[in-house]
Amino acid sequence: MPADPTRNPLYAANAVPSDDFEGLSPSQVHPLLRDFLGPGSVVKLREDPPGADADRVPLVRLTRHLLTALGAGEARLTAKGNLPVKLVRELYATGALPDDYIEEGIVKLRGEDDYLPAQVVKYLLTILGWTKKRHGRLSLTKKGHRATQLSGAELFGRLFRAHLQRFNLAYADGYPESGELQYLFPYFAYLLLILGRKPRSVGEYSDRMLRAFPMLDLTYGPLLPSVLERRLVNNFLALYALLPDAPPGINADVEELRPTELFYELFYLDRDARPEPPTEEQAYTNQLTAALFDAEMGSHTHLSDDMPPELLQQFQQQIRDFEQQRAAGKLVAVGDLLGDVALVPPEEITDDALARREARRLLGLLKKVGILTDDASQLEPRPYYTFLHDMLLAHEVVPPRAGQQLLLPLREVLRQHVDPVKSVTEYFVFHLLNLEEAFPIEVLNDRMRLNGRVVGPMEVMPHLQAWRARFRKITPIGFEFLEDSRLPERTETDAVQLFVVEYAVEYRDGGTDNFVGPGVVELVFDGTDWRVSGAHFAGFEL
Repeated sequence: MPADPTRNPLYAANAVPSDDFEGLSPSQVHPLLRDFLGPGSVVKLREDPPGADADRVPLVRLTRHLLTALGAGEARLTAKGNLPVKLVRELYATGALPDDYIEEGIVKLRGEDDYLPAQVVKYLLTILGWTKKRHGRLSLTKKGHRATQLSGAELFGRLFRAHLQRFNLAYADGYPESGELQYLFPYFAYLLLILGRKPRSVGEYSDRMLRAFPMLDLTYGPLLPSVLERRLVNNFLALYALLPDAPPGINADVEELRPTELFYELFYLDRDARPEPPTEEQAYTNQLTAALFDAEMGSHTHLSDDMPPELLQQFQQQIRDFEQQRAAGKLVAVGDLLGDVALVPPEEITDDALARREARRLLGLLKKVGILTDDASQLEPRPYYTFLHDMLLAHEVVPPRAGQQLLLPLREVLRQHVDPVKSVTEYFVFHLLNLEEAFPIEVLNDRMRLNGRVVGPMEVMPHLQAWRARFRKITPIGFEFLEDSRLPERTETDAVQLFVVEYAVEYRDGGTDNFVGPGVVELVFDGTDWRVSGAHFAGFEL
């Protein structure tokens, strides 16, 4: 039978408003996070909002344009699987979401990789099942054709939910790919509803998020305000013209946050929202189970009364197993969990089709033993298969128990198997020599050397662009790392990496040249990642 809060002191305690949660009770925060915009969520989306039309919501406008274009005929994708350049430029030309970097000439719009909204729209349509890719062409599915008839409000609702729940907001923002901020976005939306009428700094919002969820400090530390601004504001809410209260656009500096009127037209606060209360038996059973576990492990568990008992017990057993086996050193390589399974060596993968087939087979085998990793369909097939075969299978884990699943994020595995200094060095040189893509400014340090001066990346970018503009074509020939004991030892914040590189160039006037020789890249660790502060190799100097 339903629990009576007046008879259940534990349930009643969870219903008390908390200052840490800005007036919400724990029993309100749980459904807000778990079922955002659902019946128990205090933040609701209006069913028929007055302002959710294609003209006022930039990402809806871009989606309309792409759906219309694909409705008129399929699009031939590039060899990399990107949207055709002409279509990307059409999307940008709508003016729905200008990019400060493109507008200022820092980045040249050469394709999808230079314009985040184009990437987001393409992936959201795939996630929603509105497009399909076959034989290098992108076209609408039957659901996609039906989506062209959706109202602005319906289209917004579908896009927004898919974007928040099924798209990785950490994609391409340069910060740690932890999912905590994305999971906690509903609470950020609540803060915007109750505080947003007055302009407030990003720092104030991050402080309030941290007060409610102290674990954010362990993941992001002092970077939290910057990650919140980039991940939740610039790369998410700004795409819908919901925040900040300024002309829509991306990559703009944000000094103060104040939601737009459109935000308040779409979302509203329902303080009376309540999920169905748990049964009295379930509430007491969970609390007793948690109390016994805390006494055993010396911990303090916070949980929802309505968590299924079997899920709670499984979660607790996973913690016991992990702690015991870690203490005993009983870790095994992921590959050992597969047993005697024949796998194709990466050097025998002859084409992308074979790589995709073997990657799918290997992922299926891993799933059977409880190992999951990121969906990396956006990566090149052969390098991705090599990662799975050479790195993921060598990664050591606590073996999951029967019925359990263990997620191994691609980035975390790479960090343990790849020297980050060498990785950033190779990334820098490769992208410098790759004229097909815009050079990624995020790899540059905030303080760099240029012509005897210390400057920022904005001053360095014209120098890099001018060097690349000299050539019609650059053909990389070889790259290899060098070691030299005479170099200064790497510290926690500074590193120097040697290498030898060879590449051929074709100048704009038709002349050609070949460069070969040693090179060096200087790097600085900024607290999050290694970034380039200087470089020199045959034909290039920074």
